[in-house]
Amino acid sequence: MTLGYSALALVLVILAAALLGRYLRPTGAHRAPQDDAGTVTLEDLLRPTAHGVNDLDYCPAECRYTLHAFGDTTRTCWTCRTETPTAVPR
Repeated sequence: MTLGYSALALVLVILAAALLGRYLRPTGAHRAPQDDAGTVTLEDLLRPTAHGVNDLDYCPAECRYTLHAFGDTTRTCWTCRTETPTAVPR
């Protein structure tokens, strides 16, 4: 009969561990940012810049051609907001 009780105790321990694991599982809230000081809103990303002309040009940050807003001496990528100097002022 001792073997039966030890098997029952083992089953109860496994069941308790499974139930505790279900209710004590981390939710990921400890990894989430506590404030939005470092985040950029979509409205800020789509805000018009001081530049006037839009055209496609090579973006060194993205390593591809993207839409840029050209100013007098710089151009700003609309995708990643990287500002790079222009070779020829527009």
